[in-house]
Amino acid sequence: MKVAVLGGAGKVVLGAIQDFIENQSIEQVLLADLNIEALAERKELLNSDKVVIERVDLNHHDALVQLLMQFDVCLNGSSHHFNMKVMRACLDSRTNYTDFGGLFHWAKEQLTMHKEFKKAGITGIVGSGSAPGIVNVMAKYGYEQLDTVKSVHIRDAIVNFAMEENDFIPPYAIETLLDEFMMNPFEFRNGQFIEVSPFSGAETIYFPEPIGTQTVINTIHSEVATIPISFKDKGIQDVTFKLALPKVFEEKLRFLVELGLGSTEEIDVSGSKVVPRQVLAEIVKLKNCGVRNEAKKHDDHKVLRVEIEGEKDGKTAKYIIDTVLSPYEKWPHMSQGVFSVGFPAAVTTRILGSNIIEQKGFFASEQIIPTDIYFAELAKKGILVQTNLIQNIG
Repeated sequence: MKVAVLGGAGKVVLGAIQDFIENQSIEQVLLADLNIEALAERKELLNSDKVVIERVDLNHHDALVQLLMQFDVCLNGSSHHFNMKVMRACLDSRTNYTDFGGLFHWAKEQLTMHKEFKKAGITGIVGSGSAPGIVNVMAKYGYEQLDTVKSVHIRDAIVNFAMEENDFIPPYAIETLLDEFMMNPFEFRNGQFIEVSPFSGAETIYFPEPIGTQTVINTIHSEVATIPISFKDKGIQDVTFKLALPKVFEEKLRFLVELGLGSTEEIDVSGSKVVPRQVLAEIVKLKNCGVRNEAKKHDDHKVLRVEIEGEKDGKTAKYIIDTVLSPYEKWPHMSQGVFSVGFPAAVTTRILGSNIIEQKGFFASEQIIPTDIYFAELAKKGILVQTNLIQNIG
């Protein structure tokens, strides 16, 4: 299998690349990015004969098509703002596709490409990291057990005990985080999409250790867009997604957003035009690109929880499905955040490239990924899914 990784110089995609290098089913891994210098540095650090690098501009459709024609499957690790462009290139190159997610609006648009992907004889999946990704397949497991589905509530909480007072370490892409902090989230209530405010719906929950008690808030995410469609046949009425980030980091990012540093509008600075969001992203990259103190271990952790309620055998039932993710000991050079997003995306990419999924078209993860195969692959690197069934609930 040959895999193309777009945005190959990015942060969280490293978790996928490491898996591809170590997996025997992968013959070649293309890392493509606009930043060829960063790609060359990454190739040297990876030290694998499987890896090839190529400079690519995702805005140049024809060149991207020619590049992708050589590969069985594409993992789009670039910004969600490029998802549609990469998908159109995959259509023309007949390359299977997946990505890290499309937030809400992008995911809805991506799902409209189903017929075109089916006609092209390829398969695409939106959202294959941890959330979206793992949580969608967790929800699918509950869906498969229940006769009817009333609600799906997803909670994602992240802590980082290694973060010091002056640190500013995004758990994933800063551009995605800024969109999550600035764009209005959605809930699916009583069968309708409802637009709400950022940071609304605060809910304090006790999660398994080491995460503990965290306050989660509404955040724009693709799961709320896709699950109402995927589970419509069983009567789904309510879907929510709420997130908790490391408290110190969240407070700092809120402050930066309030200052206007998340804006995408140009401003004049001493006669030069700059985009505040681009400046912030560059500063964050420069601040965190230094050599890490090897004596300081990664100590970030995440819990993913899916609560899915409906009916089973004529009785009201709820599945509470949890997985706790921590740094992977065999990859000490990467944080939990990089591992828990990158590695599951690699699993989905390999499933697509292996033709395990026979259906052609474009799907959300919960519509098409086989739960048994997926959970077995996650377990190989210590990601275990715990399920608790409560029946006859009040």
